[in-house]
Amino acid sequence: MEEMIAKITEFLRKNPNSRARLICKEIGAEKKAVNSCLYSNIGKHFLKQGETPPLWRNAGDNTVSDNTVSDDTRTDEVHNIDAPERN
Repeated sequence: MEEMIAKITEFLRKNPNSRARLICKEIGAEKKAVNSCLYSNIGKHFLKQGETPPLWRNAGDNTVSDNTVSDDTRTDEVHNIDAPERN
């Protein structure tokens, strides 16, 4: 199991918010084994977002599916100078 955790962790480090099917394909493992590893390590090594299909990332990785940082970890404001102002 530790080898599987290491492979998944490395893949998700480079590809956060990935589906289990993609993880399986990229690390060369069966979906049943990958899902077992992901679900048995929720909170400890991996975090799940959504339900169908869930997106996976490493625990402690603050990125979310739209490539932003979750609000609870941000202390500064983000200003996009290219975006027009909205009223």
